Amino acid sequence: MYHKVSDNFEWGVTTTTPNQFKAQLLELRRLGFTFSTILDHDPQANQILVTFDDGYSCIKEHAAPALEAVGGVATVFAITDYVGKKNSWDYFPVEKQVDHMTWDDLRELHAKGWEIGSHGKSHRRLIHMNHQEVHVELKQSKKHIEDELGSEVKTFCPPFNAWNSDLVTMIEDAGYSKIAISYPLSILPKWKGLFIPRLGVYRHDALPLFMAKLKVGPLAPLEVLQQQ
Repeated sequence: MYHKVSDNFEWGVTTTTPNQFKAQLLELRRLGFTFSTILDHDPQANQILVTFDDGYSCIKEHAAPALEAVGGVATVFAITDYVGKKNSWDYFPVEKQVDHMTWDDLRELHAKGWEIGSHGKSHRRLIHMNHQEVHVELKQSKKHIEDELGSEVKTFCPPFNAWNSDLVTMIEDAGYSKIAISYPLSILPKWKGLFIPRLGVYRHDALPLFMAKLKVGPLAPLEVLQQQ
């Protein structure tokens, strides 16, 4: 799970540099992984799922070419009210706000085999909203992406990873069959669809720490603790 891939410095930890990202992809290829979207994932194959929350413009600028160089695709979770706009929903001051991809950007990635999933309309914590508001977030964001891209949206990513069993039921009722989460990674509630547990990748993840997300070793417990 990535957020931004950029050389621009910010105080948050969710930005991975382009050089870091390229090195990580090359290491995954060296290990024999191929890349898949969540929608097309084959659990019997040696595939890795790369996902991007929020849909920032730097993903098309830096991450997409790096993935294309290794024959890879990914899944982007778009915030439909903010497509083509600044991330004013976030906690950064105005001068530090960055752009989200436009619909043309998302269509271009989708045409290359990427999956565009929903991250809701407004990036609000859905578990703090009433059922009608949640219904609007789930249904309208899904329809907006489908109308813009011309293909069905089946994967939802709860903003801020804030979810519970009630929200899972509403997500299912809205027509999604997969939910991408980052915590917890096990002992998940049963439902008709599929959870996609993900490990976050952050600026401080040097290559040995990145590899600890994939293989059991001395550093692996640190990555589990970080995720918690």
